[in-house]
Amino acid sequence: MQYSIIICTYNRATFLKETIDSILLHLTDQTKYELLIVDNNSTDTTAEVVKQYLHVPIIRYVFEQNQGLSYARNRGIKEARYPIIVFVDDDIDIDPNYLSVLDKLYSDPSVQIVGGKVLPYKSRVPEWLPKKYYYLASVYDMGDTPAFVPKLMGANHTFRKEVADKVGDYNVNIGPLGDFKLGGDENDFLLRAQNKGYRLLYHPDLIVHHKIQNRFNREFILKYSYNIGATEANIDYTNRKHLLALKCMKYVVDRLAAGIGLAPNGSTEIVKEIRKQHKQGYLDFVRNTVGK
Repeated sequence: MQYSIIICTYNRATFLKETIDSILLHLTDQTKYELLIVDNNSTDTTAEVVKQYLHVPIIRYVFEQNQGLSYARNRGIKEARYPIIVFVDDDIDIDPNYLSVLDKLYSDPSVQIVGGKVLPYKSRVPEWLPKKYYYLASVYDMGDTPAFVPKLMGANHTFRKEVADKVGDYNVNIGPLGDFKLGGDENDFLLRAQNKGYRLLYHPDLIVHHKIQNRFNREFILKYSYNIGATEANIDYTNRKHLLALKCMKYVVDRLAAGIGLAPNGSTEIVKEIRKQHKQGYLDFVRNTVGK
């Protein structure tokens, strides 16, 4: 089996260099993959960094002028030469067994979409953040047992190229939009894949380590929770409009209940604030975008 490992990057030249070094160091069988760098209109030294590696036959560089992660991912899929797409972020250290795990999983023709753990690189998640909210720091760990799951994390998700042929492009409207710094384009893509009957397999041995030390603070977590709420509203508006009114009513009631001290028993202050920001992001998106 052969893989197109795609890194979409924007103005993160230092991280990108470290990520390329990690892949070349740990994934030694270069007959099994290509490494495709999609430069999403960077204005820093990204092009110069990648140029240092272009003597390596498996490395290719593509410049995507249209700004946005979805544009970059769509370009990567279009340019990919091999039948299995592997998306990893530009700030990861890859596990040495990564390709052998993929070989084992994709030897089963029924396996179409696979993701794995996204663990913090040389750092720990702070104790004040409950595990169910690790995703707000871009950490994803569903335990040590393979399972079919409703979501995977964008920093470590893979699929057969034929999936994209049937599901379509990543939605370029699921991303930055005005004042809302939205993400979640992989959630939208994978939701549409599930609607077509594909299942998302999580495997604990498929691991990348994410360089996210700067995210382990309350300000980032709360801001990201707000953005996740807005992203959820954007995805619902795109794929599940029937849920918008129901969720808006629920979130308004929840906010009113929280305002008079009726938050769920046992909720810590950080959990209350995370929930508050998530609901506020959802409602603000609906009011300022859908409600116009």
